[in-house]
Amino acid sequence: MKFKITLKIDRKHGDLLPFNYQYEQSAVIYRILAQADTQYSSWLHENGYLLHERKRFKLFCYSPFIFEKVRPLPEAGCLKIIGERAVWYISFIPEKSTLEFIQGIFAHQSFSIGNKKYQVAFDVVGVEAIPMPQLSEEMTFVALSPICVKLHEDNKTQYLSPDNPKFAQGILKGLLARFESIHGQPFGMNDKNDKEFSFELTDNKVKSKLITIKANTPYESRVRGYLCSFRLKAPLELMKIAYEGGVGEQCSQGFGFIEIKKEII
Repeated sequence: MKFKITLKIDRKHGDLLPFNYQYEQSAVIYRILAQADTQYSSWLHENGYLLHERKRFKLFCYSPFIFEKVRPLPEAGCLKIIGERAVWYISFIPEKSTLEFIQGIFAHQSFSIGNKKYQVAFDVVGVEAIPMPQLSEEMTFVALSPICVKLHEDNKTQYLSPDNPKFAQGILKGLLARFESIHGQPFGMNDKNDKEFSFELTDNKVKSKLITIKANTPYESRVRGYLCSFRLKAPLELMKIAYEGGVGEQCSQGFGFIEIKKEII
């Protein structure tokens, strides 16, 4: 279930936001979920999700902030926010009680995102559920956040671009893993529905993005993803997971959020 979160910019810390803020968005989501405490546990339990000691809830994805007006300042490594509002799309795969739970805990929240140098405060002024569109087995999407697909070989990690044939395999592998996480059993792939899966770029406007995770900490790492428009062919069960849970890897850390191309405003 997707939500449109409307944010008002509070300039008490200023109006400069670091380029690499995606990971901090994830921390905000976890913090808001944790504040609900017993409601959070009940919601997960109702949806059949067992939260193990070493396993975090990851069945969500989100977009970058979409600002009314913003100016990049490359030399400073930050964005200057000029407008007064921003929109943030967040999507959760669990369905039961999600509307009431998410609207209830996100309403009237305030949070800050940034680093020691640049930081912006936000106030939540609206939480709107987005109606589920009619999905089919072939859809055209656009990535609002970079899609990350990794290949691990010889103790090395390679970030694949969408024109690499193994990129589509990585997308399918991720969707199958999420299906199993949700349903507790593997998706029944066979020769028939294996042929029903394909990933194809719809144009050559592919943009590479290198995102720094946990910037300026001992745990800093860099992850490469790609913004693109694409046509996806998949069984409906996997298409729904792609739409609500994202595609590729590290979706709960700011990657792989997609939208139906015609829906973009």
